[in-house]
This record gives sequence, C-alpha cells and structure tokens, in this order.
Amino acid sequence: MLAQQRHSRILHEVQARGTVHVHDLAELLDVSAMTVRRDLAELDEQGLLNRVHGGAESAASTLEPDYAEKMSLHAEGKAAIARRAARLLHPGHSVAFSAGTTCTRIAQEVTGPHRVGDLTVVTNSLPVADEFFRSRNRHRHGGAAEPRVLLTGGERTPSDALVGPLADAALADLHVDLLFIGAHGAGESGLTTPNLNEARTNRALVRAARQVVAVFDHSKWGVTGLSGFARWSEVDTVITEPGLPPEALALLRESVAEVIVAS
Repeated sequence: MLAQQRHSRILHEVQARGTVHVHDLAELLDVSAMTVRRDLAELDEQGLLNRVHGGAESAASTLEPDYAEKMSLHAEGKAAIARRAARLLHPGHSVAFSAGTTCTRIAQEVTGPHRVGDLTVVTNSLPVADEFFRSRNRHRHGGAAEPRVLLTGGERTPSDALVGPLADAALADLHVDLLFIGAHGAGESGLTTPNLNEARTNRALVRAARQVVAVFDHSKWGVTGLSGFARWSEVDTVITEPGLPPEALALLRESVAEVIVAS
C-alpha cells in the first residue's frame, strides 16, 4: 500500500472513530508500528489530525490551519489542479470562486502569464479577490479586457471567507456560468466544512452556478467537517490529483459527470 493510500485510510479511521491506536492501525494496514508512527507524524504536521500518546485523535471537524500554512500544503497537487481548472475558462465567462487555498491557486493561474481576460468574477474569498485586483494593476496597459470582480459582503472566517446572511443575500439572485468550489473535506456523502455559516454560503454559491466544479487534493478525502454543503449529485465535475484511493475514484466516477485527475 502506497503512503498516500495509507494516509487516506488513516484519516478515514480517525474521522470514523475519533481516536485511533498505533497498533490497531498497524494491523489494519499490515505495516509496522514504526511506519504508522511516521504516517501520523506527517499527518499531524499537515494539521489533519492530532498525535497523542499511542495514537492520534481527530482535528478535522473543529480546527482550520492558518491560511498561509494551508497554502503551502500539497502545493504541487494544487498547482496541477489549478492548471487544469484554468482550461475550463474562456473570455466572456462569468465564474464564481469559493474560499479556500485551491481556489486561490486557480485564481493565481488565471491571472498569470496565460491569463484569461474579460471575465466576470464573483467570490466570497478575500485572497481570490486580491489576486484579481493585483492582476489588474500588473496588466493595466496590457490590452485585454480586465475582469470585473464582485466581492460579497459578510463576516470573515479563519479561511478568509466572507459568509453569513449578507453574503447569502448577495448571491441569491446571481447566475454564473461556472463555480470552482473547494472543501475542507470530501467523502462518500459529498463536500463538508467545519464552519456552519460557510456551509450555508457555499450552498448559495452552488445554487447560483450552472456548472459546479469541485476542486480538492487527495488529502481531503475521508476528512469530515461539521456541516455538509454539496452532495455529489449537485456537482458536475471533480478536479483532483493522484493519490485518491481507487474506491474513492470509482465512487466519484459513478456520481459525477466528469472526474479529472490532474498531474
């Protein structure tokens, strides 16, 4: 079993049980206790669980790592997702971005050297909006039509999202061609987040979009936040990267119209 597969299975067990023990995981995964301890150390460093004496406990449903720290996690995978996601956009599109580091990375790709102009951007993410505002300054005399950015109001979360009644009201009557939506966790039932207000605003984003594109790296699979905000039946396309367990890919391919594994 590959390390990425072990990590996904460990996270699944932590979410299902709350607390897991090293020797139980070693028997389940058919590896040594030393290998399990190394895996737990890596997952603890990523903020995906808390190491405790003899095992680990869940941190996924209540804690969100600092935003800057999250941007550095799984950077290569997020870059691959962003490159593939940017190919879905064309001049004249209206596109929404949810909060989250993967969506921020897509915004960086879209506003980079091969940027897509003439977009209408709707977002509740302060970092996403900043990327487009900075792009306008960089390319002020570049000739291409600059994106129009509509930023929702609302209460700021630890992930730099604007959420709550103001954000929901701003989104209620909007209609966009495409939505890129990230998640704190993904699993059999769909996408989740630890923030109840963010879940409600994410649902408003989903309702506003003709095409919903879920973007997440392999570490999110098996992580369960407090509140679900999108079932797979509400998602049109998933863009992820190598590392998802085969059973996860099989479930997604049965549940959504298109699954793209970016590399």
